[in-house]
Amino acid sequence: MTVQNKDSTLSLQELHCIITKYDINELRNSTAYGDGGIDPLWGRFARAVTNQIESGEATLSRYAIWANTTRDNIVQALTLLEAGEIEDAKRLMVRAANSLSAFSDVQAYFDPYGLGKI
Repeated sequence: MTVQNKDSTLSLQELHCIITKYDINELRNSTAYGDGGIDPLWGRFARAVTNQIESGEATLSRYAIWANTTRDNIVQALTLLEAGEIEDAKRLMVRAANSLSAFSDVQAYFDPYGLGKI
């Protein structure tokens, strides 16, 4: 079984390799899309959702860019923690967690099985 888009396929073996790559106790950044920095987190999220609502072809790539931006907020929070800037780190971690929660809330509207609570 493979997952396909118009330019590539992903085999289950490749999926396993990706999971193995990231299922470790150290930070690894994806290079699939350019780093997003920590902003505009909510703007990128809104563009991805808007694209999904409009059934746009760029939906998954927009979500990937938003995911990298969310990740970069966490990476910056880790850097701030190491520098002893706990309140600033906490702000970025809460922001990232809230962004992930917003993603779950939005996906509940698109859930064909109605498993999400709206």
